[in-house]
Amino acid sequence: MDGNFFVNGEAAGSDTNIRNLENTNNNSMAGALRLGYLWNAGAISWGAEGGYVDLGKVTGNDNYAVQDAGGPYDPLHISIKTQGEMLGGVFKLHYGDYGWFFSARGGWFHSHTSARVHDQLGLSSVSASNNGDGIYAGFGLGYDFNKHLGISLNYDYFNSRANGIYAGRFNTGMYGGTIEYRF
Repeated sequence: MDGNFFVNGEAAGSDTNIRNLENTNNNSMAGALRLGYLWNAGAISWGAEGGYVDLGKVTGNDNYAVQDAGGPYDPLHISIKTQGEMLGGVFKLHYGDYGWFFSARGGWFHSHTSARVHDQLGLSSVSASNNGDGIYAGFGLGYDFNKHLGISLNYDYFNSRANGIYAGRFNTGMYGGTIEYRF
């Protein structure tokens, strides 16, 4: 059994699910940077990772919040941005010495969410931010060119929590490509 450190970067798109928003733009650019250590035993690698992820920004309208509060109809425009730290485990199953592999990851996600809400008439504007603990999980399919360099296509799921900001919970899917260097 041997081991090595790794660093990888992911460029991705994200799709955030926030209930009750209309005219939403759920899709955004996202990205992640991860550092960790892998133990290798034959075709199996496992280890620990830590990193930082930016899940992008979601915008949309809430056409009923002001009306439900007894005010005149004036839709609220909402913009929500989430990023945070992650700490978890990673597993890889290799096919051959170098070449194709399947990967899975998961762990703790500490999110930082900020929101800005303003009405369409420009009469009011409110900003808020909050932190919360959630989870992340993902899988990927990749190819190792050699002992030190590999690429993969991944899907990761993030559960963000931010009490007091809109629904307080956001689920984001991130899909993209990763390049990894091992040393």
